[in-house]
Amino acid sequence: MPPRQHSTLFAITLLTLSLLAPAISHAQNASTQSQSSLKGAIIGTGAYTGFVENMDRSLAFYHDVFGMEVPPLPESGARNYNRNNPQLYAMFDIPNAKERHESASVRGTNVRVEIMEVQNVPFQTLQLRMQDPGAVTLVFIVRNVDALLARAKAANAAIVTPGGMPVLLADGARSVMIRDIDGRFIELRQPMQFAADAAATGVVDMRLSVAVADLARTTQLYRDVLGFIVAAETAANTDAQLRALTGLATAKVQRNKVQAPGSSLWIEFVEYQGVERQSVPMHIQDRGAARLQLRAENIDAMVAVLKNAGLKVVSEGGVAVPIPPNFKGALVADPNNFFLTLFAPCVDCGAAFPAAGAK
Repeated sequence: MPPRQHSTLFAITLLTLSLLAPAISHAQNASTQSQSSLKGAIIGTGAYTGFVENMDRSLAFYHDVFGMEVPPLPESGARNYNRNNPQLYAMFDIPNAKERHESASVRGTNVRVEIMEVQNVPFQTLQLRMQDPGAVTLVFIVRNVDALLARAKAANAAIVTPGGMPVLLADGARSVMIRDIDGRFIELRQPMQFAADAAATGVVDMRLSVAVADLARTTQLYRDVLGFIVAAETAANTDAQLRALTGLATAKVQRNKVQAPGSSLWIEFVEYQGVERQSVPMHIQDRGAARLQLRAENIDAMVAVLKNAGLKVVSEGGVAVPIPPNFKGALVADPNNFFLTLFAPCVDCGAAFPAAGAK
């Protein structure tokens, strides 16, 4: 072939490749996204739920002490149980149960605590200590810790912090630890200052603090398997302020903070050392158990990933189950017996079952 024809053919080839490059790149990106979607992903959080003996009593505590909004009591003086929902019970593995759940919330904020009561199934009342794996502390960011502490005392809440008064933390915040009416830990933390756009409410924000058995293992799970962002990792240390706050005079702590993709909720994982700890087997209906909802993409694949990572899928059959009217959900226990409910929308997957307002 003459040199000029070689040159012309080479130029045409380059032009063709340059025109095809965007399409090839788009196809590769779409393939990558498709493969990522097929693996499943966590894309946000939903409600945090505490499981209790008497929902009405618990809601009254959060309303009276923290001014949180709760559904009004009917004339009967007791809120109704939800109608039978076999698929919800299948997700929780509590066949033949009855349940009711409502939320206490602060308008204009992300503060929302769901309270759920499950009856007609065996349960235990957990006596978790703050350092025991699976114990969850609600951290309320508040404007006036002294005022809320006074209201907690008036409601006969137990004060955990020795001396019964707020302590000064290293960052200048003032904080006190109490137990709610069900014995759950709540930290009331008043920071030195608030963001300019913070709500003008008594409780401004909330976080979760979860005691763990093995921080490295827990971090690896939430970061590498669930895709959470990990921030503020600390080495084991003797935190004098935390000792004063909790009354754990010999404790050393190692901790970090994590956040799910698409969520504003921060979760602190704390491994307590130098104090006695006990891992207690739990079921979701146990008084003292807790769970966090996680919004999932491709929930079946995500559940399979969690099973392969060694986690227990509690739901019947070890799979995500349809929940009327248009969701699938799966209950999973993390290594600390902190429960996670994965849920995702689906098309007609629950159509064969009567709707019952499941969450």
